[in-house]
Amino acid sequence: MKSENTGPHGGNLFRMANIAGVDPSEILDFSSNLNPLGFPDWVRPLINSRISDLIHYPDPNYTKARISLEKNWNIPKDEIVFGNGASELIHILPKIKKFDLAVIAQPSYIDYQKSIELAGLPIQEIHLQKGSDLTLNYEELIEIFNKNPEKQILVLLGHPNNPTGKLLDRDKILKIASEYKDAFFVIDESFIDFCSDDVSFRDNRSENLAVLWSLTKILALPGLRIGILLTSSEIASRVSKTLPTWSLNSLSASIIEKFGEDQDFLIRSKQRIPEWKNEFQKELEDLGIFRIYDTNANFILLEYLDPKYDISELEYLLLKEFKIGIRNCSNFKGLENNYIRVAIKTPEENERLIRAFRSLFRKNPKPSIIKKTKPALMLQGTASNVGKSILATAFCRIFTQDGFKVAPFKSQNMALNSFVTYEGAEIGRAQALQAQACKIRADYRMNPILLKPSSEKDSQVILNGKPVEAMDFRDYMKFKLGAFDEVKKSYDSLADEFDMIVLEGAGGVSEVNLKDKDIVNMRMAEYAKAKVLLIGNIDHGGVFGSFVGAMETMSEWERKLVSGFLINRFRGIKSLLDPGIKYLEETTRKNVFGIVSFLNDLRLPEEDSLEFKSGSLSDNSPLGDRIDIVLIDTPRISNHTDLDSLRIEPDVRVRIAKRKEEIGNPDVLILPGSKNVITDLNYLKESGISESILNFHKEGKTEIIGICGGYQMLGESVHDPFQIESDLGSAEGLNLIGVQTVLEKEKLLKQTEGTHLLSGKRVSGYEIHHGNTKEISAKSIFQNDSGESLGHQGTSERVWGTYLHGVFDEDEFRRWFLDKIRLKKGMKPLGKIQAKYELETNLDRLADEVRNSVNMSEIYRILGL
Repeated sequence: MKSENTGPHGGNLFRMANIAGVDPSEILDFSSNLNPLGFPDWVRPLINSRISDLIHYPDPNYTKARISLEKNWNIPKDEIVFGNGASELIHILPKIKKFDLAVIAQPSYIDYQKSIELAGLPIQEIHLQKGSDLTLNYEELIEIFNKNPEKQILVLLGHPNNPTGKLLDRDKILKIASEYKDAFFVIDESFIDFCSDDVSFRDNRSENLAVLWSLTKILALPGLRIGILLTSSEIASRVSKTLPTWSLNSLSASIIEKFGEDQDFLIRSKQRIPEWKNEFQKELEDLGIFRIYDTNANFILLEYLDPKYDISELEYLLLKEFKIGIRNCSNFKGLENNYIRVAIKTPEENERLIRAFRSLFRKNPKPSIIKKTKPALMLQGTASNVGKSILATAFCRIFTQDGFKVAPFKSQNMALNSFVTYEGAEIGRAQALQAQACKIRADYRMNPILLKPSSEKDSQVILNGKPVEAMDFRDYMKFKLGAFDEVKKSYDSLADEFDMIVLEGAGGVSEVNLKDKDIVNMRMAEYAKAKVLLIGNIDHGGVFGSFVGAMETMSEWERKLVSGFLINRFRGIKSLLDPGIKYLEETTRKNVFGIVSFLNDLRLPEEDSLEFKSGSLSDNSPLGDRIDIVLIDTPRISNHTDLDSLRIEPDVRVRIAKRKEEIGNPDVLILPGSKNVITDLNYLKESGISESILNFHKEGKTEIIGICGGYQMLGESVHDPFQIESDLGSAEGLNLIGVQTVLEKEKLLKQTEGTHLLSGKRVSGYEIHHGNTKEISAKSIFQNDSGESLGHQGTSERVWGTYLHGVFDEDEFRRWFLDKIRLKKGMKPLGKIQAKYELETNLDRLADEVRNSVNMSEIYRILGL
């Protein structure tokens, strides 16, 4: 097996892809030595902002780029020459003077020799000494000068050398240059930015020593071609006259302008790459098939010692079997046989090459230094309320149906609809539903951080299922950096236990103001090595713009995590989206994985209050022969999902009322849970709603019910001595139930079963409350199995309250309750259960709808399953 010639340089992706028989994007290229961190985050927005400038010719003097280098690098403007990459400048240099001879070290960058030959100059080669680890023989260089005392000599040397990665001895070169003034030294520092700060010749420029600098490697922008020659003003002027008028395009010039401002990127590169390189080098040494030449650059030179394959065969097999490209060094003088050069890449990519070598040479696999990750699919959104939670739920059920052991995960959730697990931990209601879709018990690891807003500024922080304290935004920003460690522990624990994780992001992925503190979107995806599908809600309008805009706010590492898009809540003819999909896919180079239709009447709990607050859950259709139930929407409402089971009944209309005027004359009025009871109680009084409630009680026609916080409001008083929810202290209740409540420091969190004493029907649900409620003159109407009261009747049998979230979820009790209301309205009771509130059927229906709308085979492919 022989490899086709992959060209004189590395990085020929198209040739490599042709050999491998794959798309170029599938090649892992170790042949080109670029910064493994990729280009800086500022590159994409900078280029986007300059695209409109392309209608103009660039400034031929590149004035702003020169000013930037002078300001940030202390390089005089008139000592700078810009080239279309370092290669263009290399080809110009032999022509700037009437040189008699050129000196290069071998092996070295191929274009040194090519440029000199094209200029018609004789070449004197110095061969790097293999016995001394491929270092330059300085005595041999001096000897050349001494043998040619009258000649003008061009000396072209790499610092560090390519392909050996060796640095020159700067003091020796400077001494030689100062002694031999007729020689002109060009020090090629194309890889210098990967070295320590004190080795460059940039500050040692002189009349006979110039520095060649390339930003291509450090900025990972080979496609933009950015070369810089630093030399005397006289030589700079001469070289500039030889070059075409516009050696740089305007985009390259703008990169140079910005480059000097981002020292952090250089620092980060110099920190990370040596760490990755050291580990990679140890793994290569452990193979026992290479001699390793230590380098000062972002690549490693390897001498191949194993006779099993020749170099061309090795190159071919790596491409054909593993889609990996390496640099065959056979066209470097002095390295004609048995040498390869490999770039330093990310630890995961480096390990992929190591595994390929171990496979080819039948080496026993070593335990991976990279943590093996479980397949993970993450749903992120272009905005809030695009359907992340419900689609995550759908995928949880689909993967479970397909035989995988699946768990849901959302690192941080802000929601007032919470759930209590079997162990008594509080998590977001959405993750509880997703756990049910996975047919497993919910636990705190699935939502390690829950934020429950208690005011416009503060939220109660729930960590690992237990309340910590109320924090404002600034305090939470400090807290969550450490809390991310707890998040990662929870995720790792789930990943150890399950075959696959379905993750959900939060809010919109484009929140650039929050990115540096992100622990729920891309940072979590990066940690989990998750494949991200970005969801857009076409019902909002502008879905294609939201996708493109979201992608444009992402750093390159974030873009790489995005596998594609899901268009959600579509109504109409899908083919009408074809032009938009074509535009989206061509613009982003990411595919649309599916178009999910608007799913009506799912009968599944909502994730949070967004859908509720929008008013879309309020049924304002004609009442007809139905029971009219109104839910009071208070500012700090929580767990409005307690009414979900009532919505499915055919003889019920559930309305939502925010204002007194919207209440009407309902058959049932329900005060829901609250995250800030005293604040919501004050709202009822100030809005006049409390007056309406009291009037309904006097008339005796409306059933008045309080659940959790609403139960406390119907009592005589609420006291908050420890300022658990606010600093308002105490408030008088509506005095419709003879109970008093004190908010305690400890929150009660538990799942509960019990009995409704009047009907004898079973009830079940969960309790979440700080309130300790004591009866003063009230009658218990719910009891748990230990005989403890779960709620009380008020001053009449038409007023009652309970701490039990989900009190209406049991079908028999719900039908008994509704038939009691029907009788009081003069209607015939229906007797039989009309609707079953069981989520399994609805979850299966959701999974079927989504499975039929998305390309599941492609999703399994990206997950490697």
